Amino acid sequence: MKISAAFRDAYKVYTGHFGTSMKFLAVEACMTLAAFAPLLFLTDGGLKYLALITVPLYLLLVPWARVNAAASMREALNGGSLFTVRLADPTAYGRKLAYGLKQALKLLVWGAPLIASLYIAWIHFDGDMDGFTLMRQIKQFGGGDLMTGVLYLALILLATLILLAIGCAFHSGDRHALVRENRKQLKGHHGKLVLCWLSSLAALLPIIIALAAVVIRYLPALGDLNAILTKEASLPSTKVTVIILAVGAALTLPLLPLRSLIPAAFVNGLEKE
Repeated sequence: MKISAAFRDAYKVYTGHFGTSMKFLAVEACMTLAAFAPLLFLTDGGLKYLALITVPLYLLLVPWARVNAAASMREALNGGSLFTVRLADPTAYGRKLAYGLKQALKLLVWGAPLIASLYIAWIHFDGDMDGFTLMRQIKQFGGGDLMTGVLYLALILLATLILLAIGCAFHSGDRHALVRENRKQLKGHHGKLVLCWLSSLAALLPIIIALAAVVIRYLPALGDLNAILTKEASLPSTKVTVIILAVGAALTLPLLPLRSLIPAAFVNGLEKE
């Protein structure tokens, strides 16, 4: 199965019934937002600990919804509709939940370096630390140079994020193989599946461009961190930054079903072969 063929099949389903694709997106968005609804408790100091309900609710709802979405995508790629009752199919809920928990553990392994890095950073920088103390610690980490320290921290964060992204890509076809009752279908194809998943990020191009624009806006200011910490220099307008990110997110949102359909189309092609 060629990646270009997966793009073509996914694009055909996405544009062939655009309204249906948007309905699919709406259902998936509602289920995801429902899982994160307990975060609203954070607005009340006395109830903020109830926000922890988000974790079990997410595990109980989202993995099940993702498997159902995979079944709908399979149906759509074979001449059916992307928006069907399959999206809320309660059949075999226990099996779908077990699959979701298993996938969460797998991704936890891939994300362990990121979690460890954030925990170490939290230990070192937690507390009532002023800007000059923080700057001194970063400078020491960089061997006496502040920008080198910042660069090292950025590279560590980037490396851990890339590792997690590779993990997500490696397991991106699992739910599609599950709904096809053929777990061995992906054997020997994970390399191309990872490339397919990474290629599907092209559907997120608007938000990627927005993030790049924000980084470019802040780079000149970050060149002199001393001036920022001493308030001798000011950062670019936060309002403009928020607008750039909001526009990028708004343009990316309708493309999310296409991004999901690309790995689904790749696995579907393997099934046909």
